[in-house]
Amino acid sequence: IGFYCMPEQGVKLTPDGKNLTDEEVIRLATLFVQAGVTKIRLTGGEPTVCKGIIEIIQELNKLRPLGLKSIAMTSNGLALHRRLPSLIGNGLTHLNLSLDTLDPFKFKFMTTLGDVFWA
Repeated sequence: IGFYCMPEQGVKLTPDGKNLTDEEVIRLATLFVQAGVTKIRLTGGEPTVCKGIIEIIQELNKLRPLGLKSIAMTSNGLALHRRLPSLIGNGLTHLNLSLDTLDPFKFKFMTTLGDVFWA
């Protein structure tokens, strides 16, 4: 049986240097906004567990004078309760929550996260 989010044995993490740095994300976003992009959505994995997510949102917010209108994020909500005020305060305008079930038993089975939300 496959599991949603994380298999029991874990996953091989991407080695250091293979992911974009926060600075590279901002540089690419700047280039896209200068080219006419008005909406940016942060997704992939779980953005709220990214160490620099608050600073990334803050830097993206500085692109508004260049035409950026929307800073969005897709989240499963895992760490959202700790970060939402700072995310909004630094410029997050839209949030999409991925919610697959409200049933704690189904959640535990699907995610292998145990009782994380119902403890």
